[in-house]
Amino acid sequence: MLNHQKSLLTALFFFFIFSFSFAQTLTQTVKGKIVDAETGAPLLGANVIVLNTNPARGAITDEDGYFRLEDIPVGRASFQFTYLGYEDFVISEILIGSAKEVELTINLTEALNQLDEVVLVAPTDNINPNNKLATVSARSFSVEETKRFPASVSDPGRMALSFAGVTNSDDTSNEIIIRGNAPNQLLWRIEGIEVPEPNHFSEEGYSPGNVSLISSNMLGKSDFFTGAFPATYGNALSGVFDINLRNGNNEKGEYAFQFGVLGTDLTAEGPFSKNYKGSYLINYRYSTIALLNQITDVTPGSTPTYQDVSMKLNLPLGEKTNLSIWGIGGISDEDEDPEVNGDFSSEEIFKSKTYMTGLTLTHFLKNNDKFEGRISYSGNASDFVFEEQNSVTGDTFGDSDILRNSALRVSLDYTKKINARTTLNTGAIGSFLNYNVLTTETENGQTRYIVREDGNGNMAQAYIQAKHRFNTDFSTTFGLHGTYFSVNKDIAIEPRLGFEWKVGTKHTLSAGLGIHSRRMPLNQYFIRIENNTPNTELDLMQATHYILGHDWRIIKNGHLKVEVYYQNLNKVAIVNDPSLTGSYLNGRFLDEALIDSGKGKNYGLELTFEKFFSRQYYFLATTSLYDTQYRAVDGNWYDSAYNYNYTFNLVGGKEFTVGKKQNNTLGLAAKTLFNGGKRATPINQEIFDQTGEIILDENLRNTIELDSYFRIDASIYYRLNKPKAAHRIALDIQNATNRLNVDNAFFNSNTGQLETSFQLELIPFLNYRLEF
Repeated sequence: MLNHQKSLLTALFFFFIFSFSFAQTLTQTVKGKIVDAETGAPLLGANVIVLNTNPARGAITDEDGYFRLEDIPVGRASFQFTYLGYEDFVISEILIGSAKEVELTINLTEALNQLDEVVLVAPTDNINPNNKLATVSARSFSVEETKRFPASVSDPGRMALSFAGVTNSDDTSNEIIIRGNAPNQLLWRIEGIEVPEPNHFSEEGYSPGNVSLISSNMLGKSDFFTGAFPATYGNALSGVFDINLRNGNNEKGEYAFQFGVLGTDLTAEGPFSKNYKGSYLINYRYSTIALLNQITDVTPGSTPTYQDVSMKLNLPLGEKTNLSIWGIGGISDEDEDPEVNGDFSSEEIFKSKTYMTGLTLTHFLKNNDKFEGRISYSGNASDFVFEEQNSVTGDTFGDSDILRNSALRVSLDYTKKINARTTLNTGAIGSFLNYNVLTTETENGQTRYIVREDGNGNMAQAYIQAKHRFNTDFSTTFGLHGTYFSVNKDIAIEPRLGFEWKVGTKHTLSAGLGIHSRRMPLNQYFIRIENNTPNTELDLMQATHYILGHDWRIIKNGHLKVEVYYQNLNKVAIVNDPSLTGSYLNGRFLDEALIDSGKGKNYGLELTFEKFFSRQYYFLATTSLYDTQYRAVDGNWYDSAYNYNYTFNLVGGKEFTVGKKQNNTLGLAAKTLFNGGKRATPINQEIFDQTGEIILDENLRNTIELDSYFRIDASIYYRLNKPKAAHRIALDIQNATNRLNVDNAFFNSNTGQLETSFQLELIPFLNYRLEF
């Protein structure tokens, strides 16, 4: 049966590969909006030119900044955008398919010399962040990138692994380790406001999850920061994932269906009416690993399932005002198959759910100053249940952990463009947080409560920042972020500073400095020890980032970027016991009394060599050399659990235009991940020799370095364009060389010897997508 399934999938794949289209030349509509880069105000009368066409094609924006170009041939096209008194902008190699209209949002920067009618600039890549106050360690990413990178399964978290400074040594997890910091130090934002980690199978603050809660079909152009981020962002220590959801098509109904070994994905979008520019976008996904487990045993002994729904409504309320309403929710569960061990049978169940919803009101004042107000409600829940029974005596045992978190957030943001040189931005955020935890043990129907807690806390944040351009080559950003946390009554003042200096047309020097703070999850503060809560007075953790960068446009459509950084961490929560060396920087829940006198330090060098997509190929090569350590209560320094020391990533791909009318595309891509090994702690050999008990040697915390992590992923895909529909079939292979990377280390209870378990074998992901 399994061989028959594989043969059928293979035949289906090659049917699409060799089914070239013999229809007429296909075209599509390209439309969008051109706005001021600093405020987002629409630009009336801006010009759009389709490059490399004869005769020339173009359009002009209307009073709302919108443009429309019809009958653009499918394939890839480049565009130039111009506006009197603004710098030109060129965007290259935009993918155009036959079934879905292309929608672009273009940000133009006002020129300092208003007397120049045309300001010529070099062709521009599309990785510059949406947030124009970022100077270092920032880039944007698009939905096409999440689909283009092999084995990313359209997950932005997995795609980010190819960026400099980002690591992950787990085949099943999409955790994001930035510059040696724990994954729980990352801030997630959706539509401009903080949200819990948007992943399935996750627990807030401690378990990163396995699959993104957000379908790539919902993504707009979004930002990713790895250090010294602008004053807009607070409650972040390592980085920021700032995700934007795209608007649905407001002129035409469009639909997409995708099916593969991971499940089903459905998307619908369109206008509410012909005479209204509002739109809707909705996506639903259902997945089960059952089909994939028939091909290769990804989750031995269990069959995880998950489903989620996402939506965004874009509702213009006039020429100057817009309202958007969005929501994301998902549930996941994993039931372990019953196990029998001697007289005992046992079963484990894990369930989780995450939800978030919000609205954003945007209003432009008479002078095009921008005001944005946001409100959101979000939360997550996780349930773990373990049950065991003695088949001889009938005795039953069990334990459970139930965790709930919720948050109501309100934010206000105001941007004023004083002139072409100076922009001011200020805002405030209020967060109202709640949680409850219930941990129980059960024996023969009698329940004992181990932890029964609930708590709440409020966080108030405010920020002010400005960007000043001294001339066309040199600019600076400076700002201040303040945070108040009610649980510990702590106040954090966080200055931020950044510089950018363009040296000629090919070199850009940059620098960033910032102090950043972050709270821990509420249950870490309110944990009860001997009927006390000793951790409620812990200060917010703090990190000072120092970054220097050099970006060299070494080739026409690519660049070489170097960054060096140092991070000094203070007020770190550590275990208040001289015999223990635990630190919150190791990314785990600490069920001990803590103090905030811990320290940490991270420093490193990062290189990026990237060729943007042009001439039908691209590549991205990154490497990082770094060290990350922390100081425990005994005053000694230890390697952190995420100190992998080095990482090297290489991803690249090539497309071929095929078919009689050159309407279709065959693509090949590959990716290599190479990291230093995970860390482990040896046992106390003296205690084991005397008692046979496995006790870790706290004085040698994280001194064992396991084997390096190495993985090659590959993909092949085919896009078939038809007049009324577009088809895409893709085969992604994770771990194409079938290398068994180390998963975890443990010690044999009989011999005391270190043993290891291994991660996943080769995994194929085959999926088919239809757009119409």
